[in-house]
Order: sequence, then structure tokens, then C-alpha cells
Amino acid sequence: MRRIRTLAPLLLVPFAGCAGPPVDAAVAADHSHAGGGVVTLWTEALELFVDYPPHVRGMESDPWAIHLTWLANWKPVREGRLTLLLRGPGGTREEIVLEAPAAPGIYSPTPTLPETGFWRADLTLATGGVEYEIPVGQLQVFANQEALPHDVETPPTDLIAFSKEQQWSMPFEVAIAEARRIPGSIPATGEIVAPGNGFAHISTPVAGLLLVQRRSPVPGDAVRAGETLALIAPTDGDASYARMRHDVVRAEREAARAEHLFAAGAIAQRRVEEARHELELALASFEAIGGIREGEEGAGPDPNVYRLQSPIGGVISDRLVAPGQHVGVGTHAFTVVNPDTLWFVAHVPARHAEAASDVSGAWFTVEGASHTHTADRVVSVGTVIDPVSRTLPVRFAVSNPDGELKVGLLAEGHLLLGAPVEGVAVPTRAILDEDGLSVVYVKLGGEAFQRRVVDTGPSDGTWTIVRSGVASGEQVVAQGAYQVRLASLGDVEISDHGHPH
Repeated sequence: MRRIRTLAPLLLVPFAGCAGPPVDAAVAADHSHAGGGVVTLWTEALELFVDYPPHVRGMESDPWAIHLTWLANWKPVREGRLTLLLRGPGGTREEIVLEAPAAPGIYSPTPTLPETGFWRADLTLATGGVEYEIPVGQLQVFANQEALPHDVETPPTDLIAFSKEQQWSMPFEVAIAEARRIPGSIPATGEIVAPGNGFAHISTPVAGLLLVQRRSPVPGDAVRAGETLALIAPTDGDASYARMRHDVVRAEREAARAEHLFAAGAIAQRRVEEARHELELALASFEAIGGIREGEEGAGPDPNVYRLQSPIGGVISDRLVAPGQHVGVGTHAFTVVNPDTLWFVAHVPARHAEAASDVSGAWFTVEGASHTHTADRVVSVGTVIDPVSRTLPVRFAVSNPDGELKVGLLAEGHLLLGAPVEGVAVPTRAILDEDGLSVVYVKLGGEAFQRRVVDTGPSDGTWTIVRSGVASGEQVVAQGAYQVRLASLGDVEISDHGHPH
């Protein structure tokens, strides 16, 4: 069985130190309560939050509340054998094995410890063929009930209780504030547009009847450049396509006949040049409307039927005509968009126009979505301020392989510029706007949180520098902060062991 050892403890601001000698450096005690205690720490895979009761020599204790959470998804451990090893004075050992949690994420041993003094507690979780070793720290065993401490340390009054069961029942995640280098930024709104070579309005260059095809492309279908989208049969009322094709055939014949007569000495060179010129004019007119000469690839079995083709590869976003419909010259029939790479066109306020020349990238969100998109390729920076909006356009190329971005969506974000600023950063999604104040919720223990007002700095969309309010190494709620805020507004209190009542 593979064994996983602890990597690092949860960095805490403890309520108060436990009585007795200091605990192991890898363990931080949240606080003590009349001889018991609460400990929160992280391993590389798990968060441990344990609330243990006072211990009296030779007496079975009240149940421990050992909460185990997977850090990968912040969900409770639902299966696995947990071993609690307790080592006391003089080599005394007690071992308790629990085959499964009493409830999702919670194990509840009740040790009986035979000697007074300080005992070392360690946990081992065995699940999925892996053993996870988790240190708990030291606890004290008292001689009798009278020897238990009577003073209970009171935690700060601004703590917010949010139980593990509440955390497990919702999307929840905690992240560590850390030092980062983030460029300065300027705010900008904008929209998602298609680049010139990635968007095509396809209109009918000839008038006629739209024929029924075996497979007629519809919105959402992918098409290739040159693929036929519709067949148009020119009508008697306007046979321009057929007439132009006939003009090409006639000009080809005249040019060939002139070449033959000139070779026989029957006509002058000028007649040959005139015939070639007429052919060139006929071909230019025919090809301008997308005509295909007989025998060419894609001509089809009926040379008099016009094949309306897509000039670009992409996805059909609109189809505005139907089989059997009569279309005129210039009827808008299809819209094709290549969604693989789109543009984020940011409208920079005129007061920031000078700084726009230093733009190196951008991050933004689009309406109706919370996901942050990034762009690091600047296509162009405008040179003219729009007289109406008083903004300067800056275009960014944005990769869109999953098609999440749609042409026409409005966007809001920041443009990154200048030298990076170094400071303590937290995930951007951890910051809430509460009545105009930027607020984060810091985790002080397994079930205890604290509201902090922060002064925000530059942001890259994913991380934001906070100039005050949070120290490096502290933990902030990256997902679920709003629910913690709601808990702070309710009628909940934190008892001496951090559980809501």
C-alpha cells in the first residue's frame, strides 16, 4: 500500500494556544476548551479538522469529531479505514481502528487513556490502496474531573461559524494568499466580433429559384471553404447567369476560331487580340458572380444551375432562404462564422488612451457568464478617438476552440500594461463587492471564518493583488464566499469549539 505523508500545515491565526508544552511544528491548535481542543491542518491531499474533548485517566472520553475533507474537490471522505494512534508517557500506546466514517467525512472515536500527562495523536487513513498519514499533535490527560481546567478561552467576537457539513453541501474551495507579480491594468468594456477573414454574409449574385438539395446545410453545420450551400436555377424572367455563361462559351469559340484563322493567314493579328479581349471580359463578369465553367471542379451535372458556395470555412450561423424560394440578386442567404479565433474589441476611455500603447494583454468576462477569458495577442491599437463614445478601440485575438464565445456578446474586463506589480494576491473570485467595499472571507479554522475589507490592486482576471487586509499564507474562501457572508448575517454563534449553535 502506497503511503502519503503530510506536506504542510494549514496556516492559521489561532484562537489561543493550548495549555502545556508547545505542539509539534507541523500542527497548529485552534484553541482549547476546558482540557480539550480543536486542530485544523492540511496534508497534500486532505484537510483535517478535529474537535477532541477533555480526557481523564482511565475514563472513556466523549466522541471525538474528526472531519476529513478531500482538497481536490472539497468534499467529505466517504469511505476508508481510519487508525487513531495515541502514544503516552513511558511508551504507552493506544490504537483505535474505525472501518468507516460514522457519517460522510466524520469519524468519532472514544479513546480511554490510562496514564496522565501529554499524549501524541496521529491518524492514518487507508482508502483506495493508499495510506494518508496525518499528525494531530499533543493532548493532555488529567488525573480526575477536578483537575480539568475551568477557564475557557473565548474566541474573537467577529468570527463567522460555517460548519463542515455546510461546506460539503455546496461548491466550496479555499485558496492560499501568495506573492505574485501582476501587471497594472485599465478597465474597458467591449464586444466579441469576428475578424474580417472569419465572417461572411453570403448573398445571391443571380436571381432564380432555390432548388431542393439532398442535404441542405442548416445553422450549426460546419462547412468548408468552397462548399456548395445552395443551388439556384435562373428563371426565365432573369436568366442573367445562363446568359453570362453562354457569353463565355461563345467568346471561347470566337477566340479559338480567330486563332485558327490567324494561323491560316486569313485574318490580321488585331482580330485575334479583339477576340481574346472579349473572352477576358466575359470570363471576368462570369467569375465575379462565382460562376463555374463546364468541366471545372464543382461545376455539377447541369451547367446552367448556379452553385452558391461558402467563401470561408466555419459554421453556419444564419440561413435566411429555403428550398423553393425565389431569390433576387443580392438576397442575403447565409452567414458563416469561423469561431476558432475571434476578436475582443475593447473600448478604452479617452483618458487612458496614452497608456493603451503599452497594452500587452487583456482579461475579460462576457455577459451571462462568470468564466474569465484571457488574450495575450494584440491585433491593433486604434489611432482615432470615437467622437461619440470618447473611446479608443484596441483589438485582441482570442482563441475559442470550444466555441464558448459568441459573436456579438458584450464584454467587460481590464487591459494589462506596464511593469508588473509585486504583492500579496488572492483569487479574483474570492473578492466580493459589499456596498462598494472589496471584501474577502479568511479561514481561521475548520469551521471559523473572518470578514476582511481589502484594498485591491492590479488584477490579471484570475488573481488580484490586495494591498491590505490579507497576509501571505492566509487562506481565503475562493468559492462559496457569498454563502459564508450569508452565514455571517444569520443568528449563529460560535461556541468555544467553533461549531454553530
